Amino acid sequence: MTSPYSIYSADISVIAQLLIDKLNGHAGAFVIPLTGVVYGDQNLVPSTPYVTVEPDTKTRELAGAPNMTENTFQIFITVLITKVSDTLVTRKQADQLAYDIEKYIHGDLQLTNGGPTPALIHGYVTENTSGVVIKGNTKYQAARLTFTGKNKTSLATT
Repeated sequence: MTSPYSIYSADISVIAQLLIDKLNGHAGAFVIPLTGVVYGDQNLVPSTPYVTVEPDTKTRELAGAPNMTENTFQIFITVLITKVSDTLVTRKQADQLAYDIEKYIHGDLQLTNGGPTPALIHGYVTENTSGVVIKGNTKYQAARLTFTGKNKTSLATT
């Protein structure tokens, strides 16, 4: 008998890549168009606004029989808007772009990316932090979204 959860992946890199694909597919349509979306933290930012998608943690808990686990993924989405200059303008732009990305992600809570197969039971932004980050000796106005997603898989197949 096939589990209804056999469609899900327990691999955090798969979930992160789906987020990258989702954001890249909409990059030009955000309130401020993105110049790039990449996997992992970057020390050099080629252009702005730029987004990095960085897997943080995956936890598992037993959740039913036989050998089912509930997987929780935490992934950081960092929005680098521009080099620090006029704090009042760029900080607001970073916050607006981060919120626009958050709303867009919430339009697809199962992370299907428009296809018939969900990657998650549910996933959404649980935290939105505004501030400044330093990349390669340059300060950037930024915002960091914390994405949390859940699915179930069997230990026997993952």
